[in-house]
Amino acid sequence: MRAHPMVYSLGNLGTNIFAQAFATFALFFYVDHLRAALGPITFALGVQSVWHAVLNPLIGVLSDRTRTRWGRRLPYIAGGTIPLGLVFFLLWHPLVPHNALVGYFFILVVLFDALYLVVVINWTSLFPELFTTLEDRAYAARWRQFVGILGLMIGVALPPLLYGHWGWTIMGAILAVIGTGGFLAVLVSHGPMRTMTPQKPAPWLPLVRKSLRQPGFIRYLTANFLIQFVLLLIPGVMPFYGKYVLHLRHSQLTILLAATFGTALLVLYPWSWMIRRVGTQKSFRLAMILLGIAVVPFGIIHHFIGGLLTMVGIGIGLGGFLTLVDIVMAELIDDQARRHPDLRKEGTFYGINGFVLRLGTTLEAAVIYEVLHVTGYHPNSEGLASASVLWGLRWLMGGAPLLAIILAILVFRRFGIPESPRHVIAPLAPERNG
Repeated sequence: MRAHPMVYSLGNLGTNIFAQAFATFALFFYVDHLRAALGPITFALGVQSVWHAVLNPLIGVLSDRTRTRWGRRLPYIAGGTIPLGLVFFLLWHPLVPHNALVGYFFILVVLFDALYLVVVINWTSLFPELFTTLEDRAYAARWRQFVGILGLMIGVALPPLLYGHWGWTIMGAILAVIGTGGFLAVLVSHGPMRTMTPQKPAPWLPLVRKSLRQPGFIRYLTANFLIQFVLLLIPGVMPFYGKYVLHLRHSQLTILLAATFGTALLVLYPWSWMIRRVGTQKSFRLAMILLGIAVVPFGIIHHFIGGLLTMVGIGIGLGGFLTLVDIVMAELIDDQARRHPDLRKEGTFYGINGFVLRLGTTLEAAVIYEVLHVTGYHPNSEGLASASVLWGLRWLMGGAPLLAIILAILVFRRFGIPESPRHVIAPLAPERNG
């Protein structure tokens, strides 16, 4: 039985709520709210990002080599979901005194990363196996990103209202329950989503080596790294930018962030239509171009309306990128499977991709720290900042993202991997029980 895209897509609630709430508000929570030292916290983020990066391919390869009666992916999702939700909650409810915050933060994010990767890599790796044609993938990607953007809105736009009204602990509890519920809903419907299991696990080193040698994979990794860096940097800096540059209230920050994801939600269908009309790779380039145009106004806007219009513009490109990024990855996996029909290694591809993307978090933390440190940032409840700090925040929101997007467009120009077939092809082999 085939999996319905809606059932599969529920996992994107947890994926995006957990990742985006952490990326957007963790630094702000610990540095600006709890007043932990900026340097040690950003250093902990950098170390944690390296840990996350190393774990990605290891967990991906382990998943590909796993053989159980429930398949390769589902046991990991089942075992990691509840602990992941608990650790996420504890990030927003520190159990230690102020002088131990840095150590507490470091330990919690190491645990959070490990559990998050165990669950999310295995959930993500189901996509290329379950949906095999361009029509199926475009349809499934639209469902996936519809749910995913709801997760983004909950994880990024909702928190200012929650912590502004009830505090950070209640915010963490609400997000943990919703995110965990998304993965549990996938498990409840696990029967239709069993995927094929290799008869004999392949050695891990050849899996990684063949993946890296796959034509187009390095270009995809580089372009995806640069765009994901932008999508980490903008929400990560937005609480600072909204407070010190635009002087926004909590409710206005929520509206600004919600406008981005609401717009992305509205454009999912037009992007899906465009993918079917012109193909994935032209659409992918267009999405990157639109994102580049959209970030420029961050260098000059001074008020809420300007911020709102800018975030709407970002939402248009974001909707396209979110719809396309997994389709392009699936095309890489398909091309590799045609070259080596004895292997299906979705987990390895997604693990290597996650390794590279996590380095973007390291870069994000380093860039934010360097700019805030050099410009003389000091947290205060009044939202007052020097001219140098304001310039630094504008560079973080506009200049650095534009540079990264231009590089991504240039790298992706010669991608050249065959696109997904537009009509039905032979289905994957059914699940072989262990």
